[in-house]
Amino acid sequence: MLERTKDQVKILLMYPPTGSIGTYNTPTGLLYIATVLQHHGYFVRLVDCSVEPRYQDILDREIPDTDLLGIYAMSVHIRYLLPELRRLKALNPRLKIIWGGPHAILFPEQTASSPLADIVTRGEGEDLMLEIVREYEAGTLDYRKIKGIYFKDNGQITSTPPRPFVDVNQLPFLDWSFLKKDVLDTVRKGIIRVQASRGCPYRCAFCINVLTNNRKMRYRDPEKVVDEIEYLTREYHIHRVGFRDEVFMSNRKQVKDIAQGILDRDIHITWLANPRVEYLRESYIDDAYLKLLADSGCNKLQCGGESGSQRILDMLHKGIKVDDILNFVRRTKKYNIYPLVAFMTGIPTETKAEQMQTLRLIRDILRIQPVAFINGPANYRPYPGGELYDMCVKEYHLKMPDSLEGWEKAEILGGSAPPWVEDVCFNQFLWTSTKAATYSFSYLWKQIRRNPLKGLAISFLSIISRMRLRWLFYRFPFEFYLLNFYYQRILKKVPEYS
Repeated sequence: MLERTKDQVKILLMYPPTGSIGTYNTPTGLLYIATVLQHHGYFVRLVDCSVEPRYQDILDREIPDTDLLGIYAMSVHIRYLLPELRRLKALNPRLKIIWGGPHAILFPEQTASSPLADIVTRGEGEDLMLEIVREYEAGTLDYRKIKGIYFKDNGQITSTPPRPFVDVNQLPFLDWSFLKKDVLDTVRKGIIRVQASRGCPYRCAFCINVLTNNRKMRYRDPEKVVDEIEYLTREYHIHRVGFRDEVFMSNRKQVKDIAQGILDRDIHITWLANPRVEYLRESYIDDAYLKLLADSGCNKLQCGGESGSQRILDMLHKGIKVDDILNFVRRTKKYNIYPLVAFMTGIPTETKAEQMQTLRLIRDILRIQPVAFINGPANYRPYPGGELYDMCVKEYHLKMPDSLEGWEKAEILGGSAPPWVEDVCFNQFLWTSTKAATYSFSYLWKQIRRNPLKGLAISFLSIISRMRLRWLFYRFPFEFYLLNFYYQRILKKVPEYS
């Protein structure tokens, strides 16, 4: 990394604390910004508080002489992030704080109103942050001339016109050395992210993309994508790639060229991606194409199934049929590609009968492919934008916090008991039971060997859950109440399904 020279502007990028260190979420957005800034000769550091047990000590060392602090934030981060920002602002009152990420996109005016936000960004961050840094360094930073931001101007919140999209083919390869060594080692041994495209042209009723002006698809040159994969195998000895595109395979030729390029260069990796479920219709992707993907290392494809009710799918504007989900599973199985299908419940107007349709679909998926990955059904959480959010506001009187500081006290979007959900406890039970029903026998045996009593309890829960899913019988959920008692009265912690 570059060494800082005297009087050079110093930039710190920060992924917020998350309250606990659990499953790692690679901060690829911040990594792109850090890589671009360093590529242009700027001194930048990245602190990922989600994996730094002593992140406050690091920030205490870095913040006093930092000029610009860029942060990525989701709504769930705010309760942990704001107290830290107050502390950092006290350490360095001249610090300029630049917000990016989903929360800033969803609530730009609200965020910009806070004394803990100097600039709120709404577009892609690479060129935007580079322009801010250059203008700051030159002493000519005029917020009104920076496109794609919100800021305070004489007490009023002001916005500038939208910013043009970044040219994805001009972005450098991510510099993964910004991650601390043990985290990088974990990523390198697990899965490393590569981006083949940006954008999503679809209009799902529950997705924040309707607010992000992100519908235009922009594809990287397939040769550049393969170049980056080859670079990662050479420099970091990676063996697994995850394509982090919003939607993968919308450009059949690009993906076909990537797969062929991996084979032609004899790159030995496995990879996963997230196409839309209907992309695996035979009319769109034939067997020869799917075999090419498998031969190049594709062994997992994940998609949003969302619901087993056709009425709900239509209401969500998914543009798919229930049978498309089953076809997705059948065709991936044919080439030993593991399918992951994500589902939701707690959707406004959803009935118990429609929840059972979703569970029936999950059962059918597992009958076709017993090792399929099932994600959910998770409770729907409302985000601004789209018809579903509007319904929650107009028909169910949903209220969101009206200030950035108000989000410190907001635990769950829509509250712990959303008014459009008839039985929140039952929804939590469905999530828990479905998860337990898909535990592998190797996982259960591992739990028994680690802790026999706890392992047997988990195995009992799994057996009951398998029986419930097989017979679609979800009355008298005694095991769920026992689990709830164990968490709240014995462990004295919030259950993971809450």
